[in-house]
Amino acid sequence: MKKSLSLIILPLFFLLIFQLIACNSNRSGGDVEEKITVTPDATDSMPFKLVFTEKKWNAGVNLPRVQSYSFALPGDDGLLLIMGGRRQGLHTFKSEGENFVRDSSNNFIYVLDINSGDIWNFDVNELNDELSAPLQATNQQFYLDRESGNFYIVGGYGWKADGSDMKTFSTMIRVNAVDLIDAVKSNSAADQIQELFDWFDDERLAVTGGELLKKDNAFYLIMGQLFNGQYRAFGGANFVQKYTEEIKVFTLNPNDFGILSYGATTSTEEDHPFHRRDLNIIEDIDPATGQERITVLGGVFPPGIIGAYTYPIYIQGPQDYEIDRSIEQKFSQYECPVISVYDDEGEEATVYHTFFGGISHYYYFQTDSQKAIYNLATEQGRNDGLPFIGDITTLQLNADGSSSQYIFPEPIPGNRLLGTSTHFIPNPDIFKKGISFDNGVIKLSEISKEKVLIGYIYGGIEAEAPLPKVPNTGTFVSNSFFEVYISNENFNVIPASKAKESTKDISGLPYLRGS
Repeated sequence: MKKSLSLIILPLFFLLIFQLIACNSNRSGGDVEEKITVTPDATDSMPFKLVFTEKKWNAGVNLPRVQSYSFALPGDDGLLLIMGGRRQGLHTFKSEGENFVRDSSNNFIYVLDINSGDIWNFDVNELNDELSAPLQATNQQFYLDRESGNFYIVGGYGWKADGSDMKTFSTMIRVNAVDLIDAVKSNSAADQIQELFDWFDDERLAVTGGELLKKDNAFYLIMGQLFNGQYRAFGGANFVQKYTEEIKVFTLNPNDFGILSYGATTSTEEDHPFHRRDLNIIEDIDPATGQERITVLGGVFPPGIIGAYTYPIYIQGPQDYEIDRSIEQKFSQYECPVISVYDDEGEEATVYHTFFGGISHYYYFQTDSQKAIYNLATEQGRNDGLPFIGDITTLQLNADGSSSQYIFPEPIPGNRLLGTSTHFIPNPDIFKKGISFDNGVIKLSEISKEKVLIGYIYGGIEAEAPLPKVPNTGTFVSNSFFEVYISNENFNVIPASKAKESTKDISGLPYLRGS
């Protein structure tokens, strides 16, 4: 997962796209709601409806602010485990000093009771250095194995334990999610908590901004990059950056925690389709076969180009993948929550991927004030990059290889620019009740017209405007928490042809440096 924008480096594109950042803001966002009238453009339809409801607890509940984190929701007791990530907006762009301020790293293991809003925490700085440093990294790759209950964290970008520099960690960490939740809730001693963890180092696992998934008893560590050293906005020599451009597949030794078998697949095609990071890599169902697969959506940067990838890659096995250049994904090229729904009741099977906000090449909704700031930024001739959006959109993939894209008739509640650098958190009930496949894709045939709670969206980066009114300001970390419901009923949507393209065409500009 996960997973992001807030990551690292490098091309000036990040400086341009994300001049929006107010790293130390504690604003809650969404205090003033500007009404958007539902558009008459909703002339298409989908066979299901998703509803996003912001959850409110009793007075006094104040959730932590965190983005680019790792999570596990292992049981039906509503206890959510959160580790890693950062407690501020995107990194700054100074030519010296700390652009990833060390104090912004999330040094806590949080346990959140979704039902009551109660929170427990444990400071990982009480653990030994080889464990505490990677546990505070941002944009880790992570995976919850629901069968065993084990939670795995790989890599991530963060500060070395001695504070001398930053690096991409090469650790794989394993802990039983329920045991860790119980230990944090019961205020267990540091040595007891440390005993719950196993870990090892392997340089092949030094990745950040990719994804860790498991398929057919093998782990897939997909794309991302290695970055060692300090971020610098205008170049420098004291860093190392290397995109993996690989699908790494490995198994673990059942007797001694470490890698048992390992292989890597890359592409030799001229446009480097695997040269991606900070993207959505999701578990999926192939509508043509009904079989599980992994789908790669969006990501940056094609070599030599300031831009994002708009065509997907489907991964069926370790050396079995398909690149689909017939699709241009218009929305949400960067990490954001994605909800996947499979429908096999129509004339042909179809899978739907719904994106919750994020940052996007196309957009539809903007309030008057958002539009005014967007126009101001572009009229000044500033190339601030792609806008934050409040749109909820869906990419439909059909069994015959065709596709469609839609915009929901209303934006994110409150017209807020949310979704960047966070995830969709599945409700464990969807597995227990059989309304999803084992990989979490919702089975529409198992959903009735009565709405069903299928998951949650928490935290991430929130923007005040699509582009910054004042450069280097305008974003903060959200602590909003949404419940996501689905119902099996016809839902009118807007064809993506009605969307507006970002006024700044930056897709063909060369890098000034980096790759």
